[in-house]
Amino acid sequence: MRGIFVARCVVAMGAGLALMVAQGCKKQAAAPAPVQPVVRSAPRVQPDFPVGPLPVEDVDRGPTRRVDRTVRRQQVQPVEAQNTDAQAAAVAAQRQRDAVLLQQQQAASQRQQQELNRDIEETVKTQQEVQAEPRIQDTPGATPPPPAQPQ
Repeated sequence: MRGIFVARCVVAMGAGLALMVAQGCKKQAAAPAPVQPVVRSAPRVQPDFPVGPLPVEDVDRGPTRRVDRTVRRQQVQPVEAQNTDAQAAAVAAQRQRDAVLLQQQQAASQRQQQELNRDIEETVKTQQEVQAEPRIQDTPGATPPPPAQPQ
């Protein structure tokens, strides 16, 4: 048994070494990329900015319009109320779907557990039957078989 394990390890290490050598050969066979000279200096740029404060633009936006906010509020509030009712209905429907889904999942889980319990009971029953069968060593007058030789 130990000899088989050692042989497998030697074969696996040999295969890995062969793959590494093959990869190394591929990398050496490729032509090196041409070397481009690197520019280490950049041309100097003279800033051509005027010294002093920044110019200020005189922006005249004109008169601003006043918006009647009371009208907007009256328009927005009924929409929000309808929206709130729709959201509440959507939340209630989602909760109902979630409850149905939870019940389905619980029922499926119970079925799986029952099947698992049945399988375990059958396995235990089969093991007990096998153990209850008479064995060659248990029969009177039988000689025990010779011990196995290690290889």
